[in-house]
Amino acid sequence: MRALLILAAVALLYAAGPADAAPRTRSDATACAAKAKPARAGRPVAARRGAARRRAAVLRRRCAAARRERVGTVSAGRAGIPGAFVAPASFATAPPATPVAATPGPTAPGTPAPEQPTGPVLPPVYSNPYAVQVQGFEFGLQLSKAAVSAGSVRVEFNLARAEDPHNLWLVREDGGGSPYSFDEEPSGAVVAKTLALSRGRWKLFCSLTGHEAAGMRATLTVN
Repeated sequence: MRALLILAAVALLYAAGPADAAPRTRSDATACAAKAKPARAGRPVAARRGAARRRAAVLRRRCAAARRERVGTVSAGRAGIPGAFVAPASFATAPPATPVAATPGPTAPGTPAPEQPTGPVLPPVYSNPYAVQVQGFEFGLQLSKAAVSAGSVRVEFNLARAEDPHNLWLVREDGGGSPYSFDEEPSGAVVAKTLALSRGRWKLFCSLTGHEAAGMRATLTVN
């Protein structure tokens, strides 16, 4: 009879388990390394083993929960989820630099100077009363002056503005004296001659077909 009572008491203890079997709660993962407290010496072997298994199971669950909590906190912090997270202030950027035009420095000795653009250079309009410039173009003749002095007159035939070849004739309007002529010259040509022009009105024109009629004519007065 006494043996039955002892067995019944052991069964009740095994089913209920000790109230203080669970380990103390810890908030961090160090609880995973904590060892279960040894069972009371007066308990049967089976009861001690059952209590140890229950404590181990509780520790495993709490360790797993602590690991999940820690991993979730770190991940959320990295992703910027916590509301207390404040993004660092951005670096101040300097205003864009204004490009400065490079200025040419001094030319080293022996360095050739840069070439200047070249083009047709027209002779100057003479103020000499014994010189006149006649510019030919499509289609007209332009004199540098309307009158010159009688005598040896320098006549310059200038085709810098022309696109086609032209020639030049000088003939007195009254038909007297000897006519003068410039041969047909290509566009861009500049030819000068000194002619003996007598007093009177001289007609200047291009004798190529249709050029005089198109406007290549002018009158020069010789005083």
